[in-house]
Amino acid sequence: MSAATDPLRLAPGVRRLRPDDHFMILSETDASPMHIGALILLDVPAGRQDDLAAAIRRQFADRLPATPLLVRLHEAPDGYDSDVWVDLAKADLETLVAVVPHDGAWTEAELYDAIAALNMQRLDLSGPPFAVHVFDRLVAGGSALYVKMHHSVADGIGFQTILHLLSDATPPATARFADARLPEPEKWRERADAWFDAQADLRADQSARRRDALAALETFKHDRALTPLLKMSGPTSGRRRYATISLPLTRVKAVAASLDATVNDIFLTLASSALRNYLIEFDDLPETPLVVNSARSYRRDEHGDFGNRIVALHPHLATHLADPVARLRAIQMSMAAEMRRTPHDEALLDAAEKPYGARDRRAAFAERMAGGKRLMPGNITLSNVPGPSATRSYAGFRQRHNYPVPIIGSGRFLNITSRRSGDNLDMGVIADAEKIADVGRIATLFIAALAELETFA
Repeated sequence: MSAATDPLRLAPGVRRLRPDDHFMILSETDASPMHIGALILLDVPAGRQDDLAAAIRRQFADRLPATPLLVRLHEAPDGYDSDVWVDLAKADLETLVAVVPHDGAWTEAELYDAIAALNMQRLDLSGPPFAVHVFDRLVAGGSALYVKMHHSVADGIGFQTILHLLSDATPPATARFADARLPEPEKWRERADAWFDAQADLRADQSARRRDALAALETFKHDRALTPLLKMSGPTSGRRRYATISLPLTRVKAVAASLDATVNDIFLTLASSALRNYLIEFDDLPETPLVVNSARSYRRDEHGDFGNRIVALHPHLATHLADPVARLRAIQMSMAAEMRRTPHDEALLDAAEKPYGARDRRAAFAERMAGGKRLMPGNITLSNVPGPSATRSYAGFRQRHNYPVPIIGSGRFLNITSRRSGDNLDMGVIADAEKIADVGRIATLFIAALAELETFA
């Protein structure tokens, strides 16, 4: 989509947020920051580790203009129009790409503890909505980057596109020489009125589709399992624990093929086995199945590469069933039911901006977020996001792993996110530290669940 035909363009270098993207800002709290992250392990020779941060700064300086990250957020006057991203010429990369201080090399446990703590630091949207934390020396060899970006910029698929644009696979971009300028308030109001007038028919059509979707969803209202209460249910705390899992993609694909399943089916089943066994150990397995908060991308070519184009899915994990293959089949049935309703859910999300929409959303979310309540169904979040099949590198340093660093939505206690990285499925496991003391135990049970499922395959 060219800048000239972009309906969200307010002025040169100034672009409106869609309501879906604004949601990611409004749903953020200190206990539930809203960013997407990656722990990237790099092959960096010992003699180059001192120069890693400077090399990444140079790499990003050359490529940021091709990404949606070289911006700052600005609220519309009186909340009449959408909030906007304003292009910047440069970023303070000395601050945004920073070495995490440490005596000596980082052990795996120290690295994971640091990631868990940094995951709770909210991004400052008055400047570029990202941060890179550099771990220059690892005991296991090489170095690591923790890259995080605010969820309002893009969803998980968009984040992978951004990482590609920042990698060696993408040549340097044309530099910017000046920050974009906002229109004066009076001119902004005129342009907003013209935009709202031009979209009046679209809003009416969308409203009619939403009414039809709500009527259609009535036929699905008994299909979803209710989210059960656990001892560890309740508001999310402000502390995290982090672990990783890496599985050979060939093993997961082989099990999927032999059991007439997809890779995502197997991912959900492995998570269900791990969580069932973990909750049994802690005498907290409910009689009804755990429910997932997940998402499906509905991005199409006309949507562009960035912003959020995801619709929520809430399948259950059949954790009440002991047999893993029976659990797999129940999960497939639950996911199929979710997929049947997603066109209607998508219609509910398809909403153009309206006058004072930003102001009204701020007021509504202030009330909804009070007390740390769940905004949507689900005990936990599970996501399986596409990732690169080819090997990536940054500033000449080869990527070994690309582990997700997920977030926990308000009112949940765990998130496991999977992402392809070359020949592996790399996963990040993050937990509410006040509810799950040993997140590594869940990672261990997840790996064991694949071996168990292989016996049936």
